[in-house]
Amino acid sequence: MTKMTKTSAKWVASLAILGGSMGVANAGPVTWTDFHDYTPDLLLNTFQTEFFTHDITDGVGGFNPGSDQIDSYSLTFDLYDDKDQASEWALFVQPGGANVFTSVAGTETASWTFGGMWELENTGHLSVAFSSLLGDFYLGSSTLTVKGHSVPEPGTLALFGAALLGFGLIRRKRITG
Repeated sequence: MTKMTKTSAKWVASLAILGGSMGVANAGPVTWTDFHDYTPDLLLNTFQTEFFTHDITDGVGGFNPGSDQIDSYSLTFDLYDDKDQASEWALFVQPGGANVFTSVAGTETASWTFGGMWELENTGHLSVAFSSLLGDFYLGSSTLTVKGHSVPEPGTLALFGAALLGFGLIRRKRITG
């Protein structure tokens, strides 16, 4: 094996450091959000249902099914009553659970379910449905907020390993030189 010169050792170390800094090696907490807006607001009449899907995989830093992990999620809805009846009820359904809102006057929230966690972990999508059980109301928007951990991809870990190798070569050269 030939000895590395100081110049080539510096080049190897520089390239390893550069390669290590190109990826993002974070395994820390991450928040993914998806916003579904109805413009104009959607009027739901008695027994009418609206289906839609939230997607947290799109965009920069999107969720990666199979590698990223989800800790919890929450949903926030804007429901508006047109006040034409004394009582109006909304039904919200997601995988593994349902909520009935008897007051559709503003912002409502729904929490996570095991079925919803499973769907998000495996696909990065959450299927939801709104129905009017009694009366009519407007659906303005829906916001999904997901908290979890982003796990580094194998390529990022390889670049980080190359940087460590470069540091090891520099240290070895200093000890033997």
